[in-house]
Amino acid sequence: MKFPFRRLAVLLLLFVLPVALAASDFAFQDSDLKVDPTVKWGRLKNGMRYALMPNHEPKGRASLRFAVAAGSLNESENQRGLAHFLEHMAFNGSTHFAPGTLIEYFQRLGMSFGGDTNAFTSFDRTVYQLELPDTKPETFQKALTLFSDYANGLLLEPASIEKERGIILAEKRDRDSIGFRQFVGEFQYLLPETRFPQRIPIGLEPVISTAQRDQFVDFYNAWYRPELITVVIVGDYDPATVEPMVKKLLGSSVARAPARPEPDLGRVEDHPGVDARLQSEPEAPDVRVAIETATPYAYEADTAENRLKYLPRSLALSMLNRRLDILQKKEGAPFLSGSIGVTEQFDFFRSASVELSCKPEQWQDALAVGEQELRRALQYGFQPAELAEAVAQERNGLEQAVRTAATRRSEHLADEIVDTVIDKNVFTQPATELALFTPALDHVTVEDCLSALRAVWNDHVGRHIFVTGNLKLDDPARRIVAAYTSSQAVTVRPSDRIDDTTFAYTDFGPAGKVASTHTVDDLGATLLVFENGVRANLKRTDFEAGRVRISVRIGGGRLELGADKPGLGFLTSLLVMPGGLGKHSSDDLARLLAGHTVSGNFGLGNDAFTWSAVTNQKDLLLQLELLCAFLTDPGFRPEGMRQIEKNIPPFYAQLAHTVEGPLQLETPRLLASGDTRLGLPRQPELMARTQAEAEAFIRPIFAHAPIEVAVVGDIDPEATIAALGRTFGALPHRDTKPDYAAARHVAFPATPLAKEFQVPTEIPKAIVQLWWPATDARDVHVARRFNVLAGVFEDRLRVRLREQMGGAYSPEVASNLSDTFTGYGFVVAEASVAPERVRAMADAIKEVAADLQKKGVTEEELVRAKQPLLTSIRESQRTNQYWLGNVLADAQEQPERLEWSRTRLSDTESITATELSKLAATYLDPARANEFISVPETAAKK
Repeated sequence: MKFPFRRLAVLLLLFVLPVALAASDFAFQDSDLKVDPTVKWGRLKNGMRYALMPNHEPKGRASLRFAVAAGSLNESENQRGLAHFLEHMAFNGSTHFAPGTLIEYFQRLGMSFGGDTNAFTSFDRTVYQLELPDTKPETFQKALTLFSDYANGLLLEPASIEKERGIILAEKRDRDSIGFRQFVGEFQYLLPETRFPQRIPIGLEPVISTAQRDQFVDFYNAWYRPELITVVIVGDYDPATVEPMVKKLLGSSVARAPARPEPDLGRVEDHPGVDARLQSEPEAPDVRVAIETATPYAYEADTAENRLKYLPRSLALSMLNRRLDILQKKEGAPFLSGSIGVTEQFDFFRSASVELSCKPEQWQDALAVGEQELRRALQYGFQPAELAEAVAQERNGLEQAVRTAATRRSEHLADEIVDTVIDKNVFTQPATELALFTPALDHVTVEDCLSALRAVWNDHVGRHIFVTGNLKLDDPARRIVAAYTSSQAVTVRPSDRIDDTTFAYTDFGPAGKVASTHTVDDLGATLLVFENGVRANLKRTDFEAGRVRISVRIGGGRLELGADKPGLGFLTSLLVMPGGLGKHSSDDLARLLAGHTVSGNFGLGNDAFTWSAVTNQKDLLLQLELLCAFLTDPGFRPEGMRQIEKNIPPFYAQLAHTVEGPLQLETPRLLASGDTRLGLPRQPELMARTQAEAEAFIRPIFAHAPIEVAVVGDIDPEATIAALGRTFGALPHRDTKPDYAAARHVAFPATPLAKEFQVPTEIPKAIVQLWWPATDARDVHVARRFNVLAGVFEDRLRVRLREQMGGAYSPEVASNLSDTFTGYGFVVAEASVAPERVRAMADAIKEVAADLQKKGVTEEELVRAKQPLLTSIRESQRTNQYWLGNVLADAQEQPERLEWSRTRLSDTESITATELSKLAATYLDPARANEFISVPETAAKK
């Protein structure tokens, strides 16, 4: 099950303290905000609430949530971890689903484990998630029967509890990281007199290992009460047909124990003045300095007045974050990244923080930047130009939400409704929010924003300085406070004046003419070639209202790289966007484009350099102009290289101290017989490359290499073609793409490899990877069968490694077949395991593979692997991401992709167990597997 760990400022946004229900069933009943009228809200006689919402994306599916307003905060001392453990037990036997049958049942129905059936436990809630493959009455009947079992019918058999212990401990091990330890340490520092640090949801190992059934039953009876449960159903269905089922199947649930009082959360103590703490983590990639506050806070009703009250503060934070973003690009800036935030959390406390990451030797200077930039804003406020940018971004976000509202996805809506119910907020429509905030945005002033900022960061609130990372100090608290006090003595001046400018890239020459057009009627696609050789592929869809997705492929990507300059392609991919344009820096672009829905991500692909972008029809021309500007006049400004030089060392430091690191850094190259084009470059290789080399490499490609553009989404085809003609069609003539025949060769290792990496880390986990040489993805018929075989293999590993051995939380198998390199591909199995069990786990994976190779795939396994895949395929056919990425991005370079899209569903449906068994017999010989094991050094020495 999912267990989300996040940084403190982000994590706490998700949670609010469960309180006794008010007289009203839902928050909107006591609010002046207009609730979304499409939702049917109700409460059963037993107190259970429900929300039913018709929604048509994805077609023919429904998202169900069973939300309990209780989590780890509700645990007693001897139950620490049982809220999460109980969530696991809900999948291990109930009145209508015998132990060991639930996952398999839903697989046969077409639902994947982890994707369509999942759950998570947090401080204040436990949420079970079902993504139904269809909306047939019998499917709803079965799902709601399961929900009824969650409420009143868990078996909690001792044997099942015993079996699950190892899985929980494996999950606890998987979640352990330096970042998680820093999160817990920050909780302990800021909230020492509260319950939160003592109720981290994953719990304590002694409790997980020894808790008896009566402890589970006690928590289950006390907190899985009807009045604390909300059922949410969003999807392509008629609520009138499902509401009677909800009432019938869930209305009989009863409380099994007396109600308990809310947990005592302790107290938030704020002491004026400055204090500090250092949490040294030698394995951390950098140092993080945070100036923080923590003050008491009580619940505020969700009303129009309260929403508007926090708008100026939100804009102030946006402006300050922009300042930090600009500052960190300056030459000599002593920090890697920075952010400022303020949140109200748990109806219990308000936290505010200015946080910067830096190199260890820069911690004092980084702390000074945070202190002085905050003080600069508090003393001098903001400029009208800064506010105009922040307002434009906020307004555009609201407007874009309205444009896309009609095709929001059910799973997202279901999660939002759960949050609003438990958090006691009102579920409003985007149009309501736009109408509420637009007048305020029209009249908000810099003075309003300054006042809002000062209300949080005032002299009556203490400053708590938390420093964590790869730093050691003698007498750390004294030294940190002294550094902060020293910074306070520095005089600050107003920020530099911002000059107005306009976007300079709107003319690329005479609009290009279309030389040829091919309409693919059955796929709803149009394939164009402009006279300059640029290819363009269009598809108008109604899958995402108000959204357009763009792909640009240029040149040959890794196929262009030689062996003499390893790291050149990677460096180039990092340099293009941060370097801005010849006439605009990246900061200029952020200001110029504020209020517009434009974006751009540049990357290095195996067979092309790529841009991806998301926009809308209104901003489509501007988006295309921006992409063409990067092609014709990339800036390669020095701040781009400065960013890389600052951030690369922490990146590689993190790889060096995690067991995942060497597998990312070394394995791809080893499996390609030393080919430097694959995988990440080594740090010395990357740092040996220069900006001049990157420019010399990419500029000719940008100027002459072949281009294929794909535009998919809510478009006007004629206007889109015209916009393409004014931009990409107006570029100089493009070369024909060569076949790169020699460059497509990659050699498998001559003999299977077996390598153990030893990593200097205290995190007690290891990773086992096994790679079986396969073939490439050019024969899509074969590739599809490899995908299903991987699903069968993974499910067997779930049973063997997770369920039977309790040694791995989430073993995975993937079919990793290249569509670029001829004949090259692998089937890869991976599991995160305890260091002392790596050999046993690796051998178990090989044994499962050997059994598959020898005995083949059963019909039952075929059904359970294929049905969830078919559900995914049917759904993907109504997504722009599929049509863009899998079909149209290179539909003219690889026209076979059009036919692949036609046969994808039927060919997958036709896959047989015999075909999979033949593949397993051919490829899954354990003797052919390349074995990579990554373990902590301390474990390797034992």
